Amino acid sequence: MSAYVEIPRPFESAPGRFEVELRFPAGVKRRAVQHHHVAWALADVHGVEARTPYRVNPRWSVYEERWGNGERHGSLDYRGLTVQGSPRALAGYLAALVRVLDAVESLATRAVRVFGAWRRSGAAGAHLEYEDAGTLRVRQREFRTDALTALVGMLGAPGPGGAGRDVSRPLWEQARAVAAEVWRDAGGVDLVEALDEDVTAYLARMGVAAAPVVPAGSPAGAVNHSAGVVDVAVSVVAVDWQMELFPESAAARLYDVAA
Repeated sequence: MSAYVEIPRPFESAPGRFEVELRFPAGVKRRAVQHHHVAWALADVHGVEARTPYRVNPRWSVYEERWGNGERHGSLDYRGLTVQGSPRALAGYLAALVRVLDAVESLATRAVRVFGAWRRSGAAGAHLEYEDAGTLRVRQREFRTDALTALVGMLGAPGPGGAGRDVSRPLWEQARAVAAEVWRDAGGVDLVEALDEDVTAYLARMGVAAAPVVPAGSPAGAVNHSAGVVDVAVSVVAVDWQMELFPESAAARLYDVAA
């Protein structure tokens, strides 16, 4: 479970294709949009297809749009994202998404701690002369939002880039520089890693069994015992309805069973 994304049970939309409709429940819409951007950026990395749903405006009508208050028919719903792909790709995507969202939010929190340390330092004195507790709370809230936006933009980029801090300016104007600092200190965010147990759990929710590990050069039907899978001998048996359709000798030839 994640505090940043709601993941319902994926459903099979076509043979071999599963689909899930994600929701981003953040209380502030701007933050939900940032989480949407993270999920969108991960789609290409994991080989799944993503689309933003369209939400129809219930107050819309031709009259309202043309001669009323200008109501629009609808707009893209950035609180949601529909993702589709093969079972394995979708499971890997969902497992990575939860981890990446947690990592990005954690880096944004670290950036806020840097801001708090700056506020308490002597370097901030000249910039806080006309600030009070209320305005500083607003500054800090906006700083975190700007830092999170910068961190989302760094996903998949070759490097954070940008110049370092400018001591002549207040830190609330330098959210991107601080975001780049915490990004470099953390070594970035891995967009590909997905824990096997998480992938297996999502596959189970789809009703798809995880593929067993078969070592190279193993005979057909042999399975790696280290993966916790037991060899199973498979035999083919003709069922009653098949025997009715074919004579006994024909069925024996089809299934390689002695007549």
